[in-house]
Amino acid sequence: MHARAGLGSYSLVAEVCEDELGSDCAYVEVQATAVDGQAVPPGELLGQALCGLGLAESDLPGSDAERAHAYQRKSAGRRFVLLVKDVVAAEQVEPLIPHAAPDAVVLVTSRRALRRLYPHGFLAVALDGLPERDARELMFASLGATGRELEPGVIDELCALCDGHPLLIRLVAAHLLGRARAAEPLVARVRRSRAALLELDVAQPVASSLKLAYDGLAEPYRRAYRRVALIPGPSFTSAAAAIACHADVLTATELLDELVDACLLTHDETSGRYAFHAVVREHARLRAFDDEDSEVRDAIIAGIVEWFLHEAVPRDAALSGRWRVGSVFATHTRPVSTRDDAIAWFEAEWRTVVACVAAAERVERHDVAWQLCVALFKFLHMHGHTAAWLETHRVGVAAAERTGDQAAIMQLTNQRGAAWIAVGDLESARADFTASLGAAESAGHALGKQSNLEWLGKVAARQGDLTQAFARYDESERVIDMSGTAIPGDQAPRMRALLDLQRARAHRQAGDAPSARAAAARALAYFGSASEERENRAKCLLVLGDVLEDRAAGVDAHREAAELFAADGLGRLEAESWHRVGRRDTGSDAAKSALERARELYAALGDAREDDVTADLDASP
Repeated sequence: MHARAGLGSYSLVAEVCEDELGSDCAYVEVQATAVDGQAVPPGELLGQALCGLGLAESDLPGSDAERAHAYQRKSAGRRFVLLVKDVVAAEQVEPLIPHAAPDAVVLVTSRRALRRLYPHGFLAVALDGLPERDARELMFASLGATGRELEPGVIDELCALCDGHPLLIRLVAAHLLGRARAAEPLVARVRRSRAALLELDVAQPVASSLKLAYDGLAEPYRRAYRRVALIPGPSFTSAAAAIACHADVLTATELLDELVDACLLTHDETSGRYAFHAVVREHARLRAFDDEDSEVRDAIIAGIVEWFLHEAVPRDAALSGRWRVGSVFATHTRPVSTRDDAIAWFEAEWRTVVACVAAAERVERHDVAWQLCVALFKFLHMHGHTAAWLETHRVGVAAAERTGDQAAIMQLTNQRGAAWIAVGDLESARADFTASLGAAESAGHALGKQSNLEWLGKVAARQGDLTQAFARYDESERVIDMSGTAIPGDQAPRMRALLDLQRARAHRQAGDAPSARAAAARALAYFGSASEERENRAKCLLVLGDVLEDRAAGVDAHREAAELFAADGLGRLEAESWHRVGRRDTGSDAAKSALERARELYAALGDAREDDVTADLDASP
């Protein structure tokens, strides 16, 4: 049996007869779904099969029982392949299983798992979407001459929007056939909502198929289908589904697995995560908006985004170790996960948490929206997800302003300022840090004041004004000196260490190697003793490697930095470190290996510095 996903496809298998079973093998094809999408009764399917085996239609028995008896007699001892297409229920197939034809092959295609057939010896084969290259070839072939009128990028985007599903690819191609001008408007509509694909006249079979699958579910499963579609992001766990469905995790898993059997969800055995095909998700969301009371729906979304906030906060604490404002940060009591566990969680969930920011704002949970941004900041910063960082913080700043919470405004504008630095917009960064400093002073928040002065020093250093940078760093340290108990005792040493790291960078920039070494060594004395501070320890080593007089010691520092950055998944910083290893250890095999690793990392990231590394490799002996 072939169980195919909700929008999957299959290949006809007539050639199996001759290639696998010999030339005396018959091929019989039976259609189990009527034109209107309803299931064909078993008796009619038996009639189709009997005709395929050579019985004239006029000779078909009248009753289902007689047809079943005739089918078993007619199929006995025969070699044939029976393809039963688009099966709705196992009851349609069971009468077609030949009892006395050991050389017969029965293939079934269905949008459900049909577990009742497994004891009969059927093997379930789930069909995935087409690989990118195959999807493009099918789209181009289906478009015919029209394909030559379209830009390659448009065809690629059309394929991406179809998510690799052959039926959708063919239907989209049919919609565009002979009218290439319709391609870009279609792409624009589908970018806004995948549901636009379901509105195409040619796509009615898909819409009908999804309606039948949905209508065929019992109400608890229909409700789960609607509600898990409200979870933002591309995929989700059964724990998140439990929140959406107001159920325990075991019950939620049972609900999800039924939807997987109905081919309305997919399940990744390795990660344990569930996902919708994009078009199926839009269908489910439409059902949620049509069939759920708006207050109930908004309450479900509010519950989901608040749950993700409580999940993200302890992971952020494991990553950053820095102060945060916000009620959830102040009150969370869950054990803090390890840094590695926190990174793994964010790698799996960050897209969903990003989507939760906008979802929280849509249901007017402004406090949740801005605190989600705070929890996301460190991971987005570490991994360079600047587009998501700027967009979430645009929403977060607006949400904080709606609450009128000066401490919230201070934190959000501070974090957004760091994003502006990351993209090279130093004036926007300066504006945000200045606004954040004003909010900190208004809120009487010493931690915020210290942080913003430090960041303003970084902006000045980036702009080449080192006098101003050192002045800002000194101001920042004076805030620590004068704040007393306003700054917790465990935070003050860390703040001073970070300021020493910034000073070390500025001294390096000024060409003052002795001062850079001294400042970096002071910072490393703090960060080197804290196991959760791998990133900052590596940053200190990166500076030290540049300014140590002993070349071998410098190479060792850069190598250790690379390994620490790798442990945190910080590809760009790891590549930068290996590049420096290669440049300082010129001519050795180890240097060549380091440069090759740097080039590999930059290539994977699409970073233009790959060309610089290639030039260094070409110039090496």
